[in-house]
Amino acid sequence: MVERRLRSRSVKKTKKKTPGGETRVYYKRGKPSKHKCGRCGKLLYGTPNDVPSRIKKLSKSRKKPSRAYGGNLCAECLERLLRYQTRFEVKERYKEYSDLPLKRDLTLEKYLAQGWFRELSKGE
Repeated sequence: MVERRLRSRSVKKTKKKTPGGETRVYYKRGKPSKHKCGRCGKLLYGTPNDVPSRIKKLSKSRKKPSRAYGGNLCAECLERLLRYQTRFEVKERYKEYSDLPLKRDLTLEKYLAQGWFRELSKGE
């Protein structure tokens, strides 16, 4: 009988013929799905998808991009987040822009530090 861990459907089985003429079954775990942006669901570039035991052996710089929110947000969502944050900082810090009508975007705010908006208001 086959080992219990190899009876799962998550293990890929391939039959190969050996030079001796007998057929053997080889077992291989499937790759995990590719990394996606946490906000829009787009595929993330610069992040490898492989078996976790192989990714563990990679250096830190190869596991994910070294920019802010690397491995979590795509470039477009990161740009939106930074613009969003900057607009609120300008509105809170400079009196002449205090009448800017800005709506809060909770899909972006979940990536900012908790209480970031309150800290801006206190700064004055």
